[in-house]
Amino acid sequence: IQLVRQSAHTDRKIILMGNMNFTSDESANFWPAWNEYRAAMSANGDRTLALIKNFAENYESMTDQKANQILTDHFSIEMQNVVVKQKFSQEINKFLPAQKVMRIIQIENKLDAAIDLQLAAEIPLAK
Repeated sequence: IQLVRQSAHTDRKIILMGNMNFTSDESANFWPAWNEYRAAMSANGDRTLALIKNFAENYESMTDQKANQILTDHFSIEMQNVVVKQKFSQEINKFLPAQKVMRIIQIENKLDAAIDLQLAAEIPLAK
């Protein structure tokens, strides 16, 4: 899993590099901020992975209590993703024009959506 995640991180960076035209000053400021942002998102990804494992472990014997706990955890993760992304957006807006910030967030959202789509295709609905 760690190897796949590292590969995805590298792919994400390559996609960003291919879709952004940073000046040298922008680049010098952006990549450290982005690395910090991705570390925070990765930590939240760890929570998502644990939640998926929890769902799988309880799939056959899901109780209402467990379902409520999983839903609560899911919404907490989703809210944290928004908080992290918003903080990153505000941070990079200090040295990037708003249109570049928007483009970066759009790229991040599209990449996140592709991962979510893949997960949705592989995780079964609750019984």
